[in-house]
Amino acid sequence: MNTLLNNPKHNIIAIIITEIITLTITFTANYNYTGIEGVLVKWTPAFIGLFTLIIYFISRFIFKKYNWLISLAGIIFMVFAAVKIYTLNFS
Repeated sequence: MNTLLNNPKHNIIAIIITEIITLTITFTANYNYTGIEGVLVKWTPAFIGLFTLIIYFISRFIFKKYNWLISLAGIIFMVFAAVKIYTLNFS
């Protein structure tokens, strides 16, 4: 089980799939922002996902175990941000 969780291929695929799902959630939200504000709000989960991938790749050099915790934290943070953005009242 530990080798399955610590497999880099599974972690990267999980982060990318979660990023696509959370981007779908945030792009369906009703925005009143125009310009750069709307773009930044819509792409927040993508920025979080890229930041998670960067931290994950750096942690692979430093730590040999428990890298899946970084992936899990990034996935939870992306889902939390997407749900928060979707339920926020922009009017």
